[in-house]
Amino acid sequence: MIEEFKKYVEKFDRSDKDIDRKYYHSLRVKDLCQILAKHLNLDEDNRKIVEVIGLLHDYGRFMQWQKYHTYNDSLSIDHGDYAVEELFKKGQIKKFWPDIKDYDEIYDAIKYHNKLEIPSYLSDHNKLLCKIIRDADKLDILYLYVSKSLVIQEDGEISKNVKEAFDNERTVNKKDEKTAADHTIVVLALIYDMNFDYSFKHLKDYKIFDQIFENVKNKEKFRIYFDKVNEYIDKKVREME
Repeated sequence: MIEEFKKYVEKFDRSDKDIDRKYYHSLRVKDLCQILAKHLNLDEDNRKIVEVIGLLHDYGRFMQWQKYHTYNDSLSIDHGDYAVEELFKKGQIKKFWPDIKDYDEIYDAIKYHNKLEIPSYLSDHNKLLCKIIRDADKLDILYLYVSKSLVIQEDGEISKNVKEAFDNERTVNKKDEKTAADHTIVVLALIYDMNFDYSFKHLKDYKIFDQIFENVKNKEKFRIYFDKVNEYIDKKVREME
Protein backbone atom coordinates (compact mmCIF):
# COMPACT_ATOMS: atom_id res chain seq x y z
CA MET A 1 0.00 0.00 0.00
CA ILE A 2 2.77 2.45 0.91
CA GLU A 3 4.72 1.56 -2.21
CA GLU A 4 1.65 2.09 -4.42
CA PHE A 5 1.08 5.48 -2.80
CA LYS A 6 4.71 6.42 -3.32
CA LYS A 7 4.41 5.45 -7.00
CA TYR A 8 1.37 7.71 -7.31
CA VAL A 9 3.14 10.67 -5.71
CA GLU A 10 6.22 10.13 -7.91
CA LYS A 11 4.03 11.18 -10.86
CA PHE A 12 4.25 14.69 -9.44
CA ASP A 13 7.22 16.93 -8.80
CA ARG A 14 8.68 15.71 -5.49
CA SER A 15 11.23 18.52 -5.62
CA ASP A 16 8.33 20.92 -5.06
CA LYS A 17 8.22 21.39 -1.27
CA ASP A 18 4.43 21.70 -1.30
CA ILE A 19 4.05 18.30 -2.98
CA ASP A 20 6.64 16.73 -0.69
CA ARG A 21 4.94 18.21 2.38
CA LYS A 22 1.64 16.57 1.40
CA TYR A 23 3.38 13.23 0.92
CA TYR A 24 4.80 13.24 4.44
CA HIS A 25 1.59 14.68 5.86
CA SER A 26 -0.26 11.68 4.41
CA LEU A 27 2.16 9.24 6.04
CA ARG A 28 1.87 10.93 9.43
CA VAL A 29 -1.92 11.07 9.27
CA LYS A 30 -1.94 7.35 8.46
CA ASP A 31 0.08 6.73 11.63
CA LEU A 32 -2.19 8.98 13.71
CA CYS A 33 -5.25 7.12 12.42
CA GLN A 34 -3.69 3.87 13.60
CA ILE A 35 -2.96 5.35 17.03
CA LEU A 36 -6.54 6.60 17.38
CA ALA A 37 -7.93 3.24 16.24
CA LYS A 38 -5.82 1.49 18.87
CA HIS A 39 -6.99 3.85 21.63
CA LEU A 40 -10.58 3.24 20.53
CA ASN A 41 -10.02 -0.53 20.70
CA LEU A 42 -11.03 -1.09 17.09
CA ASP A 43 -10.51 -4.58 15.75
CA GLU A 44 -7.68 -5.45 13.38
CA ASP A 45 -9.78 -5.16 10.22
CA ASN A 46 -10.92 -1.65 11.10
CA ARG A 47 -7.39 -0.64 12.07
CA LYS A 48 -6.26 -1.58 8.57
CA ILE A 49 -9.19 0.31 7.03
CA VAL A 50 -8.37 3.53 8.91
CA GLU A 51 -4.76 3.13 7.80
CA VAL A 52 -5.71 3.28 4.13
CA ILE A 53 -8.13 6.15 4.83
CA GLY A 54 -5.34 8.12 6.50
CA LEU A 55 -2.92 7.45 3.68
CA LEU A 56 -5.36 8.42 0.92
CA HIS A 57 -7.37 11.20 2.55
CA ASP A 58 -5.45 13.88 0.61
CA TYR A 59 -5.19 11.88 -2.60
CA GLY A 60 -6.75 14.80 -4.47
CA ARG A 61 -4.27 17.36 -3.16
CA PHE A 62 -1.44 16.38 -5.49
CA MET A 63 -3.37 16.98 -8.71
CA GLN A 64 -4.94 20.07 -7.13
CA TRP A 65 -1.52 21.61 -6.59
CA GLN A 66 -0.20 20.56 -10.00
CA LYS A 67 -3.22 21.94 -11.86
CA TYR A 68 -4.13 25.02 -9.81
CA HIS A 69 -1.01 25.69 -7.71
CA THR A 70 -3.14 26.24 -4.63
CA TYR A 71 -4.51 24.17 -1.76
CA ASN A 72 -7.43 26.55 -1.36
CA ASP A 73 -10.50 24.51 -2.34
CA SER A 74 -12.63 27.61 -2.92
CA LEU A 75 -10.17 28.76 -5.59
CA SER A 76 -9.83 25.35 -7.28
CA ILE A 77 -11.53 22.04 -6.49
CA ASP A 78 -12.91 20.33 -3.40
CA HIS A 79 -10.03 17.96 -2.75
CA GLY A 80 -12.16 15.46 -0.82
CA ASP A 81 -14.65 15.17 -3.67
CA TYR A 82 -11.87 14.96 -6.24
CA ALA A 83 -10.13 12.20 -4.28
CA VAL A 84 -13.17 9.91 -4.24
CA GLU A 85 -13.81 10.59 -7.92
CA GLU A 86 -10.29 9.47 -8.80
CA LEU A 87 -10.24 6.56 -6.38
CA PHE A 88 -13.71 5.13 -6.83
CA LYS A 89 -15.18 6.35 -10.12
CA LYS A 90 -11.89 5.69 -11.91
CA GLY A 91 -11.13 2.54 -9.93
CA GLN A 92 -7.76 3.58 -8.54
CA ILE A 93 -8.75 2.37 -5.06
CA LYS A 94 -8.15 -1.20 -6.26
CA LYS A 95 -4.41 -0.56 -6.16
CA PHE A 96 -4.62 0.15 -2.44
CA TRP A 97 -7.56 -1.87 -1.12
CA PRO A 98 -9.04 -4.87 -2.98
CA ASP A 99 -12.01 -5.64 -0.71
CA ILE A 100 -15.10 -4.05 -2.29
CA LYS A 101 -17.25 -4.56 0.81
CA ASP A 102 -15.22 -1.86 2.61
CA TYR A 103 -15.48 0.75 -0.15
CA ASP A 104 -18.56 2.47 1.27
CA GLU A 105 -16.89 3.42 4.54
CA ILE A 106 -13.55 4.33 2.92
CA TYR A 107 -15.42 6.50 0.41
CA ASP A 108 -17.36 8.36 3.11
CA ALA A 109 -14.33 8.97 5.32
CA ILE A 110 -12.24 10.41 2.48
CA LYS A 111 -15.08 12.44 0.96
CA TYR A 112 -16.13 14.05 4.22
CA HIS A 113 -12.77 14.46 5.93
CA ASN A 114 -12.59 18.11 4.81
CA LYS A 115 -16.25 19.15 5.03
CA LEU A 116 -17.54 21.58 7.65
CA GLU A 117 -19.68 18.83 9.19
CA ILE A 118 -20.19 15.09 8.91
CA PRO A 119 -23.59 14.35 7.29
CA SER A 120 -26.16 13.12 9.81
CA TYR A 121 -27.40 10.38 7.46
CA LEU A 122 -24.18 8.34 7.57
CA SER A 123 -24.17 5.11 9.59
CA ASP A 124 -22.70 5.27 13.09
CA HIS A 125 -19.74 3.20 11.93
CA ASN A 126 -19.01 5.47 8.98
CA LYS A 127 -19.35 8.52 11.23
CA LEU A 128 -16.77 7.01 13.57
CA LEU A 129 -14.28 6.54 10.74
CA CYS A 130 -14.94 10.11 9.57
CA LYS A 131 -14.19 11.37 13.08
CA ILE A 132 -10.95 9.40 13.22
CA ILE A 133 -9.59 10.84 9.97
CA ARG A 134 -10.78 14.35 10.85
CA ASP A 135 -9.00 14.24 14.23
CA ALA A 136 -5.82 12.76 12.75
CA ASP A 137 -5.74 15.30 9.93
CA LYS A 138 -6.20 18.24 12.30
CA LEU A 139 -3.55 16.99 14.72
CA ASP A 140 -1.00 16.90 11.93
CA ILE A 141 -2.06 20.26 10.51
CA LEU A 142 -1.40 21.77 13.94
CA TYR A 143 1.96 19.98 14.06
CA LEU A 144 2.86 21.69 10.77
CA TYR A 145 2.33 25.06 12.44
CA VAL A 146 4.49 24.00 15.39
CA SER A 147 7.27 22.96 13.02
CA LYS A 148 6.84 26.18 10.98
CA SER A 149 6.17 24.18 7.83
CA LEU A 150 3.00 26.28 7.81
CA VAL A 151 3.15 29.88 9.01
CA ILE A 152 0.67 31.73 11.19
CA GLN A 153 -0.89 34.62 9.25
CA GLU A 154 -1.61 37.84 11.13
CA ASP A 155 -2.46 40.66 8.72
CA GLY A 156 -5.87 42.30 8.64
CA GLU A 157 -8.79 42.39 11.03
CA ILE A 158 -10.72 39.38 12.30
CA SER A 159 -14.09 39.26 10.53
CA LYS A 160 -17.35 39.33 12.46
CA ASN A 161 -18.61 35.91 11.31
CA VAL A 162 -15.25 34.29 12.01
CA LYS A 163 -15.08 35.74 15.53
CA GLU A 164 -18.69 34.79 16.22
CA ALA A 165 -18.15 31.15 15.22
CA PHE A 166 -15.00 30.95 17.33
CA ASP A 167 -16.64 32.58 20.36
CA ASN A 168 -19.49 30.07 20.10
CA GLU A 169 -17.04 27.16 19.98
CA ARG A 170 -17.79 26.22 16.38
CA THR A 171 -15.47 25.46 13.50
CA VAL A 172 -15.32 28.37 11.08
CA ASN A 173 -16.79 28.11 7.61
CA LYS A 174 -13.88 28.89 5.31
CA LYS A 175 -16.27 30.86 3.09
CA ASP A 176 -16.30 33.46 5.89
CA GLU A 177 -12.51 33.81 5.78
CA LYS A 178 -11.74 37.28 4.42
CA THR A 179 -8.32 38.19 5.83
CA ALA A 180 -5.02 36.55 6.75
CA ALA A 181 -5.90 37.00 10.42
CA ASP A 182 -9.15 35.14 9.81
CA HIS A 183 -7.13 32.15 8.65
CA THR A 184 -5.35 31.98 11.99
CA ILE A 185 -8.70 31.86 13.79
CA VAL A 186 -9.85 29.14 11.37
CA VAL A 187 -6.80 27.10 12.42
CA LEU A 188 -7.44 27.63 16.14
CA ALA A 189 -11.11 26.72 15.73
CA LEU A 190 -10.13 23.27 14.44
CA ILE A 191 -10.17 22.27 18.10
CA TYR A 192 -13.97 22.56 18.18
CA ASP A 193 -14.29 19.67 15.74
CA MET A 194 -12.06 17.25 17.62
CA ASN A 195 -13.72 14.17 19.00
CA PHE A 196 -11.49 11.87 21.03
CA ASP A 197 -9.81 11.88 24.42
CA TYR A 198 -6.48 10.98 22.84
CA SER A 199 -6.59 14.10 20.65
CA PHE A 200 -7.16 16.49 23.55
CA LYS A 201 -4.57 14.79 25.74
CA HIS A 202 -2.04 14.93 22.90
CA LEU A 203 -2.64 18.67 22.45
CA LYS A 204 -2.29 19.32 26.17
CA ASP A 205 0.69 17.06 26.83
CA TYR A 206 2.72 18.50 23.98
CA LYS A 207 1.51 22.07 24.61
CA ILE A 208 0.75 22.37 20.91
CA PHE A 209 -0.98 25.75 21.05
CA ASP A 210 1.66 27.19 23.36
CA GLN A 211 4.28 26.23 20.80
CA ILE A 212 2.28 27.76 17.97
CA PHE A 213 1.78 30.93 20.01
CA GLU A 214 5.55 31.30 20.32
CA ASN A 215 5.63 31.83 16.55
CA VAL A 216 3.04 34.61 16.65
CA LYS A 217 4.50 38.10 16.28
CA ASN A 218 1.47 40.17 17.34
CA LYS A 219 0.81 38.28 20.55
CA GLU A 220 -1.60 40.82 22.03
CA LYS A 221 -3.88 40.56 19.01
CA PHE A 222 -4.27 36.79 19.30
CA ARG A 223 -3.65 36.06 22.99
CA ILE A 224 -7.34 35.85 23.95
CA TYR A 225 -7.96 33.31 21.19
CA PHE A 226 -5.06 31.08 22.22
CA ASP A 227 -6.11 31.36 25.86
CA LYS A 228 -9.66 30.29 25.00
CA VAL A 229 -8.41 27.29 23.04
CA ASN A 230 -6.19 26.15 25.91
CA GLU A 231 -9.06 26.57 28.38
CA TYR A 232 -11.25 24.44 26.10
CA ILE A 233 -8.60 21.69 25.97
CA ASP A 234 -8.16 21.81 29.76
CA LYS A 235 -11.92 21.40 30.20
CA LYS A 236 -12.00 18.40 27.87
CA VAL A 237 -9.08 16.74 29.67
CA ARG A 238 -10.73 17.31 33.06
CA GLU A 239 -13.88 15.62 31.76
CA MET A 240 -11.83 12.48 31.09
CA GLU A 241 -10.71 12.18 34.68
